[in-house]
Amino acid sequence: MFEDLSRVVFFSDMDGTLLDRSKKISRKNADAIMRLREAGGMFTAATGRVIQATRHYFEPLGLFCPVILCNGGMIYDCGDNEVKWSQYLPEEKARDMTARLLEKFPGVCAEICRPNGIYDVHINDTERRHWQIGRFTADICETLEDVPHGEWCKVLFAMPHELVALFADFAAELEFADSVTFVTSSFTYHEMLPKDCTKGKAMKKLKEIYGYKDAVTVAMGDFDNDLEMLKAADFAACPSNAADCVKAVCDMVCAADCDHDAAAEVIEYIFKQNKNLIS
Repeated sequence: MFEDLSRVVFFSDMDGTLLDRSKKISRKNADAIMRLREAGGMFTAATGRVIQATRHYFEPLGLFCPVILCNGGMIYDCGDNEVKWSQYLPEEKARDMTARLLEKFPGVCAEICRPNGIYDVHINDTERRHWQIGRFTADICETLEDVPHGEWCKVLFAMPHELVALFADFAAELEFADSVTFVTSSFTYHEMLPKDCTKGKAMKKLKEIYGYKDAVTVAMGDFDNDLEMLKAADFAACPSNAADCVKAVCDMVCAADCDHDAAAEVIEYIFKQNKNLIS
């Protein structure tokens, strides 16, 4: 599978996978990424983050490549600084459901993501931590009516972890719920995405746009929102901290977790499988 490393395209989730718990890329992971690139392979991100919370990780590494954002809702080219492909929520239905969810759960924050801005309604401590984690800020809106119209990429709902399961159950029963995709992306986040939006679908679309039809795709992730990407990849891996449902679909479960260079472990495995290179 890994005989020709120039055909390898490695898609990595960020939070809980590539990034450690302090939200940094370790030196060992960065060095492994550079080694894969020098061998002709491509490394990119497939993340739930928006570009404002992603770009600063890749510029220091010189990774001016296309990335998958918004849990599969957007492909953004960091080299051209352009959106190459995107899906958007059906806005009126999304607004209606967001209003109902905020009415039912007034302590939850709705983070509405658009290509050129992020808007928070009902700001809470969980969302403030999200700002710190992602190294971004958002415009705080008094009400949902203050959020601009057009091009809603996704709505991230930030809440204490004990609310997530109850919130997800309620969201699934809303009118119009079948017009979008709801997914839990963290222990404190539940997201509203465009219909049938997944990282797996975006991975296939990126390969089509950039002519990677014959590429060997490696995917790495840790949570529910990574499942479709992992299933669609030629080789799927996860850190040891991954959810059990993720481990069940992976070809490789790392000995290391995200705090101990799991991404580097996968890249090292790829090199060891390549008979033409000395590890």
